[in-house]
Amino acid sequence: METIKVVALSGSLRAGSMTTQMRNTLPELAPEGMVIEIIEIHDIPLFNEDLRVDGVSPEPVRRICGAIGAADGLVICSPEYNRSVPGVLKMVTDWASTEPGAPLSRKPVSILTQSSGTRGGNLSHYAWRQILSVINADAVLGPDVSIGTMQDKLEGGRVVDEATRKLIARQLGLLSDKIRERG
Repeated sequence: METIKVVALSGSLRAGSMTTQMRNTLPELAPEGMVIEIIEIHDIPLFNEDLRVDGVSPEPVRRICGAIGAADGLVICSPEYNRSVPGVLKMVTDWASTEPGAPLSRKPVSILTQSSGTRGGNLSHYAWRQILSVINADAVLGPDVSIGTMQDKLEGGRVVDEATRKLIARQLGLLSDKIRERG
């Protein structure tokens, strides 16, 4: 079986964030044959095409978009901020949608959202589906991974709740299937 490479991003910049802990758990839940690379986005600038010099984007944009473009798939791990998506992660999609080669176009993407409340970031999840459809990314359907009361499902910096781990693993399996179907 050929190895597939997936990039995982966290939409939270806070040290110890629940979203980042969820993202950091992904490699241990990946199906056989999938390698997950953790990419940090702390240094992505606000989207502004004037920052491109002679058509070249700032280094953090090239680094992040290059990793996304080189990967077979993407996992977006997102909190819900004010019933929508976090700005820093939205900046990644805004830059990627205008970069040469459009690294998110037709890219299989899994969306995982979480919150400390019971809704699990489901409005963020829905917003991500809208955003991804506009930029022609290929959101993986299946059971929504919108995890509520995440603080109760974490221990030692990782997801330990078995039902949550199974749900995330199932979504990663669907992502793997979608990537492999494309050949």
